[in-house]
Amino acid sequence: METARQLLEKAEELRRNNRFGEAINFFRAAAAAPDATDEIKRKSLASVELMQEINGFVNVDLMNP
Repeated sequence: METARQLLEKAEELRRNNRFGEAINFFRAAAAAPDATDEIKRKSLASVELMQEINGFVNVDLMNP
């Protein structure tokens, strides 16, 4: 079984490789791991929130010229 730190590192690697869906799953797993520190939980959940904001961004000015 992977530690929270290992899950976090895997999530960060996936994010760097633009595999956001998988990265979100690993970030959530890192935050939920029994050995997750407050730092890992905070970092993981902040990363998930940021990726969701980025993926949901729509520039309406570009859609309506």
